[in-house]
Amino acid sequence: MRALPRFGLVALLALALGASAARASIEEFESFDVARMEEDDENALDHYLARQPEDWRTEWESSRSGFRTSQGCLTSGQWNIEHELRTRSPLGDKAKLDIQFVQVNTDEKGYQWLSLDFRYPTALGEFGWRFRPAYDKSQQDFALLWSHGDGTSPLQVEAAFTIEDMFNSLWEFRQARVGNHNEPYRAHPVEPALSVISRGKHHRYSVNGAWQTPSRKVIHDADPDIAGTRTLWGSRLIAEAEHSLSAWSLVGRFDTERALGTSSVQSTPGNSRIYRRHWGSEVGLRRAFGPRTRAELRWMYRSRTQSWAPPAGDGRLRILDRIPALEISREVAQGWRLRGGVLYDRVSVSKDRQVPTFTWGSRKESRAFIGLQAQFGRVRLQGIECVELDHEPYDVSFHHDKGFLHLQTTF
Repeated sequence: MRALPRFGLVALLALALGASAARASIEEFESFDVARMEEDDENALDHYLARQPEDWRTEWESSRSGFRTSQGCLTSGQWNIEHELRTRSPLGDKAKLDIQFVQVNTDEKGYQWLSLDFRYPTALGEFGWRFRPAYDKSQQDFALLWSHGDGTSPLQVEAAFTIEDMFNSLWEFRQARVGNHNEPYRAHPVEPALSVISRGKHHRYSVNGAWQTPSRKVIHDADPDIAGTRTLWGSRLIAEAEHSLSAWSLVGRFDTERALGTSSVQSTPGNSRIYRRHWGSEVGLRRAFGPRTRAELRWMYRSRTQSWAPPAGDGRLRILDRIPALEISREVAQGWRLRGGVLYDRVSVSKDRQVPTFTWGSRKESRAFIGLQAQFGRVRLQGIECVELDHEPYDVSFHHDKGFLHLQTTF
């Protein structure tokens, strides 16, 4: 009972900080682009099916070493890739080294990093520091860490304060070279991040996020089409809740991400400005029918906005997705689960002025899917086959729409 008030206080602190995902980075916010997602006319359905199965979450959180991947079709030429590898090794009797590698390439963003976390338990929690190496020294990150609890405790808190691009004109660190020219910061970015999870017999609540402070750098280059200034800031937040009572469970989710970047070059007057934001909310009701079968009804609402200011463009694009989803799953044998369902997306697209990107426009997308989960030793696999239910303006072979693959193992 005492964990819930503490969770509420820390969660409110995260919201007050404008926090977002606990592992974000400057590369994530730089590559964040919601307009590019319009190349995939069914992107909201695809990103929903690309999520890791919730049934696997407890095993992942309770282990410090493992690998998981989510892959699948986005378009005929784009493949969703999300990899995460982590492991832990002792540094002594109590201290430990956590190693994590993340690689993400989707139609929304693309980035990768390697984290080396050195952690030291104390009576006041676990303190540590982080190093993220990069080929350009100016892009290497350092962070101070603090945590309480772990993936099995009723209350788990992880906090990080990251100095992004630490060797780029920060105090006495004068390394400012990026590539073949200099990009010294005039306003240096830092990133506070927070993750809080409360677990109980009948509930699981989580809030995690990060906020990158506004940065400003000057690019020194002989080419006037390159020389100029760049600014960037961003934030990301994910909040999830699940509460069960008897055979019923109520689930909810809210997530949002924002980024604002500006740029100017000597050869062109004006200050290009690109703002992108998405947010989404979900609510779902899950019902168990005996020990093997369950059904779930979920409603999702998502909003994406991107705007451009000259000379990068002069327009605003907004997309709304409204998605009801129905799914039924059943354990057909020990370690084998069959799932199937239908998804429907009503997409509304509005454009102001001259939008410098492609869009399929307002549309309706519907899909059926069937999936199979299997466990072999410590390896979990899931394959999903999707069936197109609409008449599309492009060829669809035998109603095959998309396919997705998930794998997870702990060790």
